[in-house]
Amino acid sequence: MALVLESYEDGVYRITINRPERKNALNYEVFEGIHGALRNAGTQKAQVVVLRGASGSFCSGGDIVAFKDAEDAQALVDAEASLLNDSIKQIRSLDAVVIAAVEGFAVGAGVGLVLACDLAVAAKKTIMNLAYRRIGLTPDGGGSILLSRMVGAKRFNQFYLLSRNITMEEAGDLGLVNLVCEEEEFEKTLERTIADVRALPMETVAYFKDLVNRSLYFGLEAHLDKERFYVAELAGKPLFKERIEAFLGKK
Repeated sequence: MALVLESYEDGVYRITINRPERKNALNYEVFEGIHGALRNAGTQKAQVVVLRGASGSFCSGGDIVAFKDAEDAQALVDAEASLLNDSIKQIRSLDAVVIAAVEGFAVGAGVGLVLACDLAVAAKKTIMNLAYRRIGLTPDGGGSILLSRMVGAKRFNQFYLLSRNITMEEAGDLGLVNLVCEEEEFEKTLERTIADVRALPMETVAYFKDLVNRSLYFGLEAHLDKERFYVAELAGKPLFKERIEAFLGKK
């Protein structure tokens, strides 16, 4: 079974994380798949890219069980963070409008993926949570630069230090997602958003994204490198395994 599904039709490239039995948790193979799919979208010169998760859940974050079972957790986290960071940079550099279709859960690295996209359509009952502090890690995937710039220091500190859930009503008010709709209206709202985007003069998108990157995403690449360094260093400490086992023991 493919862990990342891809389809392309009428200028729209659809990428679906496909681990529904794990709420689309991200393991190394999924990170590889997302990275490759975004590269393929660029090769196809897609006008719109839709990133979503299968079976009503966007992404439950990094695969905690894989971290627990890894012989070298530091090397695994470092390799995954590298692929994640490259995917974030790809989203920002694509000459396409990238839309996050957010349902169920967007946790950990899933938050970074949503925030990197140009637009986000969210089902009303979706929950966001940074979650990293629960297992003793700092954010990766741009989470500590994108979210802090969007919501300010105090709210960002609260979301990380207290690991508080973010409802979609709050996410909409804070500008983390664009459209919030009832679950039964989700697919219709997503397709309408795609149609609205494609009705615009698409040749301007690359220029527009360059302006947005310069004004709002400046310093992203260097910050991603620092996030990767910290998250890998923390994953190499004995305390990380203890926190993982304690976290899994509570579930």
